[in-house]
Amino acid sequence: MYISKKQSWHIEPPWGLLNDPNGLIWYKGNYHVFFQWNRFAKDHSNKAWGWCVSSDFVHWQFRGSALLPDQPYDAQGVYSGSAMEINGRLCLYYTGNVKQNGCRTSSQCLAISEDGLHFQKQGPLITTPSGYTEHVRDPKVMAAPNGGYWMVLGAQQRNGFGAVLLYTSKDGFQWTPYGTVGLSQEYQMIECPDLFVLGEKKVLLYCPQYRDNATDSALNSFSAYKVLDDQPDAMPQQTDLDIDWQRLDEGFDFYAPQTFLTPDGRRVLLGWMSRMEGEEETAFAEKEPRVHCLTMPRELLLQGNRLCQRPVKELRQLSGTLVPANKTQVNESFYHLTTRAFRFTLENLDFCEHLCLTLHDGEWRFEYDVSSHQAQVCRRRWIDSGEDLRSIFLPELTGLELWCDQSSVELFLNNGEFVFSARICPTAAHPSLRAVGISGEISAQLMLLPENLYQYLPKEEETP
Repeated sequence: MYISKKQSWHIEPPWGLLNDPNGLIWYKGNYHVFFQWNRFAKDHSNKAWGWCVSSDFVHWQFRGSALLPDQPYDAQGVYSGSAMEINGRLCLYYTGNVKQNGCRTSSQCLAISEDGLHFQKQGPLITTPSGYTEHVRDPKVMAAPNGGYWMVLGAQQRNGFGAVLLYTSKDGFQWTPYGTVGLSQEYQMIECPDLFVLGEKKVLLYCPQYRDNATDSALNSFSAYKVLDDQPDAMPQQTDLDIDWQRLDEGFDFYAPQTFLTPDGRRVLLGWMSRMEGEEETAFAEKEPRVHCLTMPRELLLQGNRLCQRPVKELRQLSGTLVPANKTQVNESFYHLTTRAFRFTLENLDFCEHLCLTLHDGEWRFEYDVSSHQAQVCRRRWIDSGEDLRSIFLPELTGLELWCDQSSVELFLNNGEFVFSARICPTAAHPSLRAVGISGEISAQLMLLPENLYQYLPKEEETP
């Protein structure tokens, strides 16, 4: 029996392939979330900007494409970028990609909207600086603390190693190179940088990438962050990107995160929920019109130098149907579910000796062992009969939130101190959750979430 992988409450396109989140912003009464989108196929060609909006972080409407690769300077792809409101106008900054006869050219481009509905391209603002290859991309623009704007760019130096570049602007249109925010001597490329102030500290997000420079191909990459030492209102100082970084997400599927500010001042993050290899991606997309989704929106907080992620309050406040536990034996509970969309929480875990949560007859599993202080997540692979495993050292487990959708799991430990994100392949005919190790002192709650919070409203001319 085939079970659809279509999500109930995560952002995903009605067809084609989604990857990096782009242009996250609150503008004219709506949250706008753009993303890399191939509307023609489930592969990584023909990149445009897909688009959806929400007034509340809960109910989303898909609006088709905002930017298409239809100009000489972006003909082979409208690549990742960001958004900024300047003088009441919505400004979208992106990388225009041109690749002809095996030769790549990139430039940082601008499109403007007066109403949040229609976009007019302005052309390239920045061309590749000397000393760098054409792997310069992913402009992330922020308001500078003392006025004007900063832009950080992922880059590759001519020596074959990665960097993060910084540009400055008084008006958001004329940009001046400032220097480097970070340099690497290990990674061949740095992608998707994001720089922001959180509390009294600057935080730099970035994606270190190993590349084969001889063949110009990506090998492996992940999402990292550093809390910087310089003052929040000072110009960023250069940092070593190879040391003192921490992973943003410990799971299987998380990449290219981007953040923005909400009207009430929260710093919110969304990421691409996939790090699938080619064979995995092809198998996951089989029988589906679409592939990949974004993570749930997450609020960011700093605890010391630890960046914590928590589901946005709008999702936490969702009402749903509580599901009682069936006690199968001492310290073991079984939940029969009518949907795969649910939230499960555990509190008061000081008395837990060994905890094991199993989803849907083994599609996904979490275990925590108090004696070894090991937390691990296992996922059943869909291309063979094996399992994937991720683990961390966790001195203590004090709380847990498990957010599930039709084909995804997001696990938050210790109020978001650690997060594990994963796509799962649904195979169990009857969804369920088995919890072993829940004593009487532990507070457990499972609530089914509303379904179909995401509406597809594509433009008629874009119907495949």
